[in-house]
Amino acid sequence: MPESGIRRIFELVASVKDPINLSIGQAHFDVPDAIAEVACDAIRSGFNRYTVTQGLPELNDAVMRRMDDLYGYEADASLITSGVSGGLLLGFMALLDPGDEVLIPDPYFTMYAVLAGMCGATLKTFDHYPGTPLTEALLEASITDRTRVLLVNTPSNPTGRTLTVEEMTAVNNVARRHDLFVVSDEIYDAFVYDGPHVSAGGRIDSERLLLLGGFSKTYGVPGWRLGWALGPDDLIDAMRRFQQFTFVCAPAPFQKAALAALGTDMSKEIGEYRGKRDRILDGIADHYECSSPGGSFYMWPQLPHGVSSDVYMDAALKRRLLVVPGKTFSARDTHLRLSFAADDSVLDRGIEALCGIADELAG
Repeated sequence: MPESGIRRIFELVASVKDPINLSIGQAHFDVPDAIAEVACDAIRSGFNRYTVTQGLPELNDAVMRRMDDLYGYEADASLITSGVSGGLLLGFMALLDPGDEVLIPDPYFTMYAVLAGMCGATLKTFDHYPGTPLTEALLEASITDRTRVLLVNTPSNPTGRTLTVEEMTAVNNVARRHDLFVVSDEIYDAFVYDGPHVSAGGRIDSERLLLLGGFSKTYGVPGWRLGWALGPDDLIDAMRRFQQFTFVCAPAPFQKAALAALGTDMSKEIGEYRGKRDRILDGIADHYECSSPGGSFYMWPQLPHGVSSDVYMDAALKRRLLVVPGKTFSARDTHLRLSFAADDSVLDRGIEALCGIADELAG
């Protein structure tokens, strides 16, 4: 099992003095005080023991109502997981046997590949670089008789790409044709800038959909490890049984706080991110080719022509700039992942460093 390239960058923060950190995969704002107080009250009142494995019934009900209200998605069942990462592990364990194939986008969140390997499955990819439409023909080219799961991630980590209605329809048509299960990772569903979020919920046949989401990004609580999984009864029950012998349950006091979170308006905090995206895009436009991300808080600029990520990272560290090389997420070594989840002052320092590196390497 490879060590996480993202976590290696994360650990660099401690060793670099006054870093310009554009690598971090978490919102820069903190959890609202009202939500934090609910968590503190739950801890002080003794709500620190196990919950039932599937999570608090009232929280599951609230999540299912949310998805119905937002997207018209009426799932059979819900499970509160230890983050979307926990939901991915449980879902892959329930859906994949050794020798099966799982089809994922490239670029992709690194955990997808590792978890598939842990289940004995083989990884296949389809081209999901910005500018390449997701069509039925594109997906069909990578499907074999061993393909069992088709995974989509919208908005995307690492590119910020968002799926359109037409692309989600293509996913559903291919999944239906080949009897595939669709796993949709939608942890960044609140961070969408150029139109409404196109969820798999209500657009993918419900009997073949596992939809994953969570609280970490939207409410500034990645360390709370709280997510949800929605899907058919038999799949969610299998995941619940796997959870009994892995995570046991999601953290109890934070489940209480999550109920309060679902009723909290985060539009002000999240609304600032459209401006942050545009700030970076405008600042580096003369030095990098980069598509505008439709969601999440990542962007995917192309490396200067003829420069490898190893050379680029050496130059970046000399300027105390922390980014993640694109080859961490892809078979190609042509791009970088930047996070704009930072204060504007940090973004401005980052723009200066990014442009300075491009000028240096171009010379």
